[in-house]
Amino acid sequence: MKKYQNIYKLSLISFISLLIIGCGTPATIKTVEQGQITPDQLYIVDCLLPPQIRQLGQNYNYIAPRKPARLSAHDCAIRGGEYVAYDKASFASVAKTWLPAAQGGNPKAQAYMGELYENGINGMPDYATAASWYQKAVEQGYTPAMLNLGNLYEQGLGVDQDSTKAINLYRQASGIQDAKLELVTEKNIRERRAKEHQRIKLLREVSDLRKQLADVKLQYDLTKKYVKKSDKKLKDLQVKLLSNKKDEKILQKIATLKNELRQKNAELSKQNKAINSLVTKVADSNINTEVAQTLGSGINIISPDVVLTRGIRTIPMQPNAQRLNIMGNVTTPDNVLGLKLNNTDILATMTDGGIFESDIALFGGDTPVSIEAIRQDGSKSIEQFVAVRNQFEPVKSRQLDELFTRRLRDDLGDYYALVIGNNLYDNLDNLETAVQDATKIAEVLTSKYGYEVKLLINANEMTMLQAFSEYEKKLGKYDNLMVYYAGHGLLDEQKNGYWIPTDASATDRTKWIPNHAISDFMAQMKAKHVMVVADSCYSGTLSGSAISPLPDDVDSEDILFTSRVKARTVLTSGGLQPILDSGGNGHSIFASAFLDVLNENDGVMEGYRLYKAMNQQVRLRSSLAGLRQIPEYSAIQHAGHEGSEYYFLPTSI
Repeated sequence: MKKYQNIYKLSLISFISLLIIGCGTPATIKTVEQGQITPDQLYIVDCLLPPQIRQLGQNYNYIAPRKPARLSAHDCAIRGGEYVAYDKASFASVAKTWLPAAQGGNPKAQAYMGELYENGINGMPDYATAASWYQKAVEQGYTPAMLNLGNLYEQGLGVDQDSTKAINLYRQASGIQDAKLELVTEKNIRERRAKEHQRIKLLREVSDLRKQLADVKLQYDLTKKYVKKSDKKLKDLQVKLLSNKKDEKILQKIATLKNELRQKNAELSKQNKAINSLVTKVADSNINTEVAQTLGSGINIISPDVVLTRGIRTIPMQPNAQRLNIMGNVTTPDNVLGLKLNNTDILATMTDGGIFESDIALFGGDTPVSIEAIRQDGSKSIEQFVAVRNQFEPVKSRQLDELFTRRLRDDLGDYYALVIGNNLYDNLDNLETAVQDATKIAEVLTSKYGYEVKLLINANEMTMLQAFSEYEKKLGKYDNLMVYYAGHGLLDEQKNGYWIPTDASATDRTKWIPNHAISDFMAQMKAKHVMVVADSCYSGTLSGSAISPLPDDVDSEDILFTSRVKARTVLTSGGLQPILDSGGNGHSIFASAFLDVLNENDGVMEGYRLYKAMNQQVRLRSSLAGLRQIPEYSAIQHAGHEGSEYYFLPTSI
């Protein structure tokens, strides 16, 4: 008996020692008041908990193996655990924490080992090893591993690319084996991102082209002025020569002028070609670098009819139409110096009364149209609309029977929302619409959908992190959470995205909140369904594996079945590109579309349907503004998505 008491004492001493070690101060010491929680303590870390002392029967005590866990740094310290500060930078330390459990057959630990290898050792991903760990977890039926492995098969990373295997894994994760699921490939998303990177590059090139065009045009005008003056002088000399045909001085001057005129006309021809080339390059780029603002009603479209759809001026087109003829008039045409249709000069077509007519070639999809009248005082009248081949995607909610809707509502539990709008920054340029966007969205979620909303206006780092931590502890396993963020977003050299609190700066990254930390918080939430809606630059770095949309004819019981597993989805205003802070009638383009769909919805709507309904509106509005945005919808990367969806249910149904 004495022997077991000694073992117990040694075990207790070891346990107390671990508590002291786990609560030790990190290498970087921050001066804080006693008991005060710092932002660093709110981040999620890989924690190795102390061993538990267990008793077997009455006379035998033993120490159980230590267990890894994902906890906030503060909670890890309270529970006596060990963690490495900024553990993402140390692959070895994190892998050491989870490897014993993974080797012991724990599917969650196996899936997390896969995520570690996929994220990379010292920044270099090992996709083959990641796939092998995911496969071990898949064999035990662990849903997040199915989605992660499906993503690798979809992209051909570490395994042979196989869309069939990918979609079968997504089916297996969703629990719907027989349904026809659409595969929204990560490859397509990457291709769209590459196109947007190219578009940003073109924006800079167009700016340079416009400057070159202005310089060449100035030289052209000066040369033309000189030619006109020299031509008059030549004619005057030729008149004088009529009265004295042998005047050598006049003959010499005429010869010199003719030679100069030949040279200047050659210059004019070269400059004219350069102007035409630059104009063509600007037009071909299809990018308008200036956000157009209509100054009064200086241009009226006579035909065809312009239709207002969800706040966007559109002209419906036949699917096979190749060109569009436009007739209009300019008010007070006497002071108009220039008239352009999509950057092509059409001033010659305008009559004395201001009537103009011209046509444009149509693109394969939607074609933005901009008509610009430039006046003598430098002001502009601008009329913009979009020629659309396809009408707006209607808001297609699921009209389910009343009994089933009631069952689904009871099954889904309570709805919460954390809505953040940051306009006023201490060290960055202020934004215009983020606060108004957040305020209106909070109002709609409360009044129409019955959410309990926490609204944060101009939130600093500590306020944002405390809110995440609060919901992590507050939400139960049947609850639903939507996080909406409108504010600055930044990208570092490694293409990692960040949310920017109001007390952060562009040069000091200590207060930037990494997107992977947002994913960590969402993974830790006990809530069943979580959706992040991010209206910020570079928000696409939150995106993970593809979402498999539920078919229109999916069985009601399948909806109920899939709704009972975890969903961690993200709807972003763009991929890896800047986004627009205005252009949506007092809101950002993205927020305006989001509000339109929320207000129009009158039934059960999952996240993918919401995304489809607002996608075209965002693309058209942003193309008119000159910086095209393409929203994205996917699972949050490595946040525990299990194949379900996020559902919007108005309180009226």
